[in-house]
Amino acid sequence: MPLIVLIVLYLIKALVLLIFISSVLSWFHPDPRNPFVKLVRTVVDPLVHPIQRIIPPFGGMDFSPLIAFVILLLLQSLLQKGFTH
Repeated sequence: MPLIVLIVLYLIKALVLLIFISSVLSWFHPDPRNPFVKLVRTVVDPLVHPIQRIIPPFGGMDFSPLIAFVILLLLQSLLQKGFTH
């Protein structure tokens, strides 16, 4: 598998982890000035906000992180299958 594909796969894994962390942090309403919270939101928000514009929160539940998570996992799967055959 080419090095660039491995790097992209690791970036996808990191994004999935950050989306999960962002979702958990949203339950606790941490200080938005916290450097870690800033980092997570800086990375995750550009991925999630376009999805929120298409599918707004429904009944108090925001499904955009879940949709972003699924899209990233599909991309990861396609990359792995495309370069293993």
